[in-house]
Amino acid sequence: MIVVIGVGLLAMAACLAFQALASVLAVRYFVRAMKQSTGRRRWLSVFLQFSTMMSLLMLGNIVQVAFWAWLYGALGAFDDFQTAMYFSGVTFTSLGYGDVVLDGRVRMLAPLQAANGLMMFGITTALFVAFVQLAIGRWTAAHPKSK
Repeated sequence: MIVVIGVGLLAMAACLAFQALASVLAVRYFVRAMKQSTGRRRWLSVFLQFSTMMSLLMLGNIVQVAFWAWLYGALGAFDDFQTAMYFSGVTFTSLGYGDVVLDGRVRMLAPLQAANGLMMFGITTALFVAFVQLAIGRWTAAHPKSK
């Protein structure tokens, strides 16, 4: 059991490192995008910036789901990658449908993955909210209310 928990903690650390990388890339993109002129179609520019940001951040989460699915496959928990990916996605998002479950000693990985997913989606949400706040601040500074 301790070995499985150790493997789970290493997987969580790898996911945190990957999420940090995805977050840095997203921040770098957003800082660069905020420096550019939005032109006449500001709403379209902001929409594209938010869409790109969300895509980068979600891609980070999807890669982590795939990493956990690979880990389950490497440990022999599932016969095929599709089932491992489904279970991993359901666990990472903490849905926990229960139609596919782990057996034996690897069961301890599921709560670790669920905790990991909650943390990673928390990071994703925090970054996206920060970007929205910055964009709103920029928009309101560019369009002060007339008195």
